[in-house]
Amino acid sequence: MRSLVWLVLVVGACGVPSVRAAESTSAEDRAVLDGALKLAGRHLYGHLPFALASELPPRLSRGAEAWTVFDENGRGTRAFVYTHSRTFRCASVPGRDQPGCQLKLASVIVHEAWHLQHGRDEGGAYDAQLIFLQMTEAWATFQLNRAAAININEVRRAKARALSPEASIAPPAP
Repeated sequence: MRSLVWLVLVVGACGVPSVRAAESTSAEDRAVLDGALKLAGRHLYGHLPFALASELPPRLSRGAEAWTVFDENGRGTRAFVYTHSRTFRCASVPGRDQPGCQLKLASVIVHEAWHLQHGRDEGGAYDAQLIFLQMTEAWATFQLNRAAAININEVRRAKARALSPEASIAPPAP
């Protein structure tokens, strides 16, 4: 279950208040974020206020990948990508799993970018994430893009959990 929780936790809809995040300034971490932004669509999201964070706010689960901070009017003001998450670390290490992790991180960026542009609605953010992954899968016309297919299924399950009646009653467990 913990492996699937990452998508539920990318959410900024938990209403994470404005918090100080220990921002990461490592050149290596910045390169990982830049690569994910490029994959997600730098022309679409490069202007948005993304920051790297080396610490999670207290109200987020340890499995969080990213989050968005909202102002008092419900508008996203800044999105943070957690540099110690499993996905971020995997995306930063060359190897067999790196492309899939980079794709997963790019989909997290698309999710948070949706929040920055449209607000707290989780359904819309997950739909944007799914569309991104489906387009990525479609671009791999003559080869199976297994990472996209796996991520699409994980996002669908996370969306169902996040939008279930139980999710609105209690905050996600750490």
